[in-house]
Amino acid sequence: MSQYKETHLPCNDCGSSDALCIYNSGVSICYSCGTITPPEGTVGREDTHDSFLIGGACVPLKARNLHEDTVKRYRYEIAEDKFGNKVQVAPYFNDQGQLVAQKIRGKDKQFTVLGKPKKMGLFGLQLARSGGKMIVITEGEIDAMSVSQAMGNTWPAVSLPNGSQNLQAIVDSLELLESYEKVILCFDADEPGQAATKAALELFSPGKAYVAHLNDAKDANDLLRQHNGAKLLRTAIWEAKEHRPDGIVDLADLRAEIEAPLEMGTKYPWPGLNSLLFGFRPGELITWCAGTGVGKTAIISELEYDLVTNVKGRVGVIHLEEGCVRTARRMVGIHMNKPIHLPNQEYTDEQFAEAFDATVGTHRLFAYNHFGSLDSDVLLNRIRYLVRAKGCETVYLDHISMVVSGADLSSDERRMLDRAVTQLKSLTEETGVTIHMVSHLRRAPGSGSHEEGGQVSLSHLRGTQAIAQLSDAVIAAERDQQSDDQTEKNTTQLRVLKNRYAGLTGPADKLLYNPETGRLSVVNPGSIQMLTEEDF
Repeated sequence: MSQYKETHLPCNDCGSSDALCIYNSGVSICYSCGTITPPEGTVGREDTHDSFLIGGACVPLKARNLHEDTVKRYRYEIAEDKFGNKVQVAPYFNDQGQLVAQKIRGKDKQFTVLGKPKKMGLFGLQLARSGGKMIVITEGEIDAMSVSQAMGNTWPAVSLPNGSQNLQAIVDSLELLESYEKVILCFDADEPGQAATKAALELFSPGKAYVAHLNDAKDANDLLRQHNGAKLLRTAIWEAKEHRPDGIVDLADLRAEIEAPLEMGTKYPWPGLNSLLFGFRPGELITWCAGTGVGKTAIISELEYDLVTNVKGRVGVIHLEEGCVRTARRMVGIHMNKPIHLPNQEYTDEQFAEAFDATVGTHRLFAYNHFGSLDSDVLLNRIRYLVRAKGCETVYLDHISMVVSGADLSSDERRMLDRAVTQLKSLTEETGVTIHMVSHLRRAPGSGSHEEGGQVSLSHLRGTQAIAQLSDAVIAAERDQQSDDQTEKNTTQLRVLKNRYAGLTGPADKLLYNPETGRLSVVNPGSIQMLTEEDF
């Protein structure tokens, strides 16, 4: 059954030929000028509340750049309160067109409400027909009138009665709002306004709500008062973006990112890894794995040294099996080509000073002073501090197994490792930091020992499949520690087990360890057919 008794009637107030509608209740509303006429025999308000201000006038609000036809449409008045002060009066009507409350705006934004505050719905809702194409919701009455004026006073614009503090008025009118094809939220650009926008979006069915962005303006009226403001505000409304739940992306919006040429990430110091992985990128979680004693820490230390001296970035290091002094000695020793973290190494003060200044003395290397197992929440806190406070773009964690050291492998360790790795991956996405983490391997029945050069696979990762699943790259180190051949004994084969970025896996570099220098170098790099940046 229609809610209208008669429609498309002429209006005696504005002269419109077809904008007047009469509801079944007897209330008549002109959707052109906004005039509301109560049924015969009523007083035009829900009760005869003596406190309502009367005798006000609809006049232009020049300071707000609001015209007379706009304020008349909303019946927004300038009146005198009981003390003779000039005040602005925003009327609120119920669905029968009866005045239920007046929101009084005095000096210095002092607000009072006359009538029945609990019955205040959306300001201007009496001008909204059911089943229209578009309706705009703002935070305040001035903003609603600003939008209406910018849109030629032909599209409905309403506002919350109490700013962003309460969305109940939307809930109360949800059925009417949902009848529109589009509901556009045009809230203030400040933090409370944006928080209210997020909350309000969740009230509407999918595809219904849109968000208007006001550029650098703080609210709709602020934009209206700018040069060419009506056009700017109108454009903001028409170009409002459809709200999509978090994670839903229209790939057509990514054209600029898709067109941008791909670039090599931060390079590894070894060509084979760069050929397969194309370096590493912000936000990646990279796992390094090997058997016990194969040389994971030596590999990680070379990576740290390369970043500090060649890339010039800030690096965070968390070596849970050695103290900060040994870590620093190792770094200085790499620069000196002497393993000064070991006894009986000879060098001059000048050599040490030069190496110190080039490495740990750069103030680009930050370590966490801790030894032993570490709760995952504490670990995340320390890494976040390295990133946020110290500006570290890359963090090395040696090793993840120490985070759950002492737990039972069959139950607790798997669960704790899964949680810790998930937290680390979330942190890379949150901050953009690259995390290189070391993981131990479990014994692999039926295959060669990892300590004797046995080939590593993803299934050998210790504790949880989350490491393989969440890592962007997994790199294994294989070395036969028990070989009688000294060259073979000190040669480590790097093998890419997972490569989310490029999909290329398999053997990469062979690294030879020199006990005299403590350094790793690539074995015969010229024999490996490598891709170059030009090929990429």
